[in-house]
Amino acid sequence: MHYGYLPKMLDHIDNNRLNNCIENLRPATREENGYNKPLQKNNKSGAKNVHWHAQAKRWVVSIGFNKTFKYVGMYKDLELADLVAQEARDKYHKEFACHY
Repeated sequence: MHYGYLPKMLDHIDNNRLNNCIENLRPATREENGYNKPLQKNNKSGAKNVHWHAQAKRWVVSIGFNKTFKYVGMYKDLELADLVAQEARDKYHKEFACHY
């Protein structure tokens, strides 16, 4: 309403649902809103979009985009896998990328 229209969904830029300042709200699709989620509590690797592949003994990076999952690669080093995942989020999720 502030900008002359009512979007179907709003996204809290800082992920704080209590911070409803207009500067912290932006229109988003359901998918874009999902991109801006912080690290889930049940994440075992400690890095978003990174999981362990036991058979390959490597860290796998995959990212959800456009209602599908994109395989990014396998890495021996968790830090490198996390860095690649951050770059993939920047590339595919753009301004909705959340790295924490």
